Amino acid sequence: MRWGRGLILLVFVVIAAGSGFCFRVYGAELGEVHAQTYILIEAESGRVLVGHDVDARMFPAATTMILTAILAYEHLDMGAIYIVGNEVTQIPFGAASNHHQSGEAILGINLIRGMIVGAGIDTANVVALHVARAVSEDENMTFAQAQTFFTTLMNQRAAELGAANSRFVNPHGFHHANHTTTAYDLAVIARHALSIPTLAQIAALPAWSGPIGGTTNAAELPEDIRAQNPTLPTRSWRSPNELLQAGENFFAGASGLRTGFTNFAGETLVASAARDGITLISVTMNSPLIDDAPTRWADARSLFEYGFENFAHRTMTADVSRIYIENPRLGEEVYLEVELAQPEFTRFLSQAEAERVVAQISWLENATTYFIILDEHGHEEVSQWLVVPPIEEGQILGHVSFILDDDVLETTAIHAAREVLPRTTASDIDHHRARFIEIFFSRASIPYWIAAISVGALITIAGFILRNKVREKKKHQVYKFRKK
Repeated sequence: MRWGRGLILLVFVVIAAGSGFCFRVYGAELGEVHAQTYILIEAESGRVLVGHDVDARMFPAATTMILTAILAYEHLDMGAIYIVGNEVTQIPFGAASNHHQSGEAILGINLIRGMIVGAGIDTANVVALHVARAVSEDENMTFAQAQTFFTTLMNQRAAELGAANSRFVNPHGFHHANHTTTAYDLAVIARHALSIPTLAQIAALPAWSGPIGGTTNAAELPEDIRAQNPTLPTRSWRSPNELLQAGENFFAGASGLRTGFTNFAGETLVASAARDGITLISVTMNSPLIDDAPTRWADARSLFEYGFENFAHRTMTADVSRIYIENPRLGEEVYLEVELAQPEFTRFLSQAEAERVVAQISWLENATTYFIILDEHGHEEVSQWLVVPPIEEGQILGHVSFILDDDVLETTAIHAAREVLPRTTASDIDHHRARFIEIFFSRASIPYWIAAISVGALITIAGFILRNKVREKKKHQVYKFRKK
């Protein structure tokens, strides 16, 4: 094989990002987290950034209502009015509530506000009843039946979202020995909730007040609702999430989500915060009191500061520009331009992870061959991959994989930018013919044509002169004849 095939494949790889699921600490250290179990994830990708005992079964308390709010949004009309019934009296003794009264009119969206911004346990019962009746299409379902039906929906929906280690037995989270979840599951549920703009907007509210039925004027109600003679109270709710409230526990960028507390669950917090286009979700379960002061706010701040300080959306790209051709046609390029199906990817990574990302190129055997030149001692001197014609435009020649440690983060195809035909005898003849025609009739050949014509003319003139001299000599020549 000719040395012309020994040109090195030009592959320039610029790496700025990748991914992984490692709980190592990069850059700034994670501050003290007091919670029994905790987790921090990035909302867009769901990537776990740090965690401890994330699959340990714990009591979620009122953070349960994040899932209840999801089901309310999915099955109830946010603009419709619902009438509160006796289900609001079916709450455990000592449980916090929004003090609903039977006969109240409440908008669907205010059912969610009541669970996320308000105390919510009685509101969660209203949701459970109306969702169960709507899904089952049984308007006569009792609240006991509705609660059983609704919790079945809760467990099914949790499993669909990826919260596989949870079991819910009521819609509000008041303590029950069999009502358990995990830090990871709560993070998964919260991530989905924040993906719904309506729920995300409500979660970020530090407070809300207004008529829960949307009006205080019964004349503005739909006729079927007005016929039930509902009451139209106003409510003022203040979020118990102190990360949203002005004061010592305020966190700039906090955007939600829900607190929880029972004597068995301890202080639980599902929180979210956004900065520079990045949203993080933290879950802390059973954060203790220290000197009678809660630690869940400091726990959330430590997790958020760690996440924002160490991680960012980073871009990874590989500039694989061309591959040389095995035995290219005469007169054509010796290399083939290539393109990536997806030129770049963005992943949420720490700087240390980004520095470990590598790009691995693999060429397909049916389109390429590996070429090696050995030196006089039999050692590899030059090696490269060559593309083997014929190649169609857009044909996949190989792939680029971005790898962090042992994890393949992304893979994209390498496409041929043009068609490449094989070299043949006919193509060689065509090349030489074209070159001859190109040279023979090109502007650059004019001087040669002039020179050739001039030389030809001189030769012709010289020929005429020589011929005339010969003739003249013969004309004057005397011939003598000898006698025999």
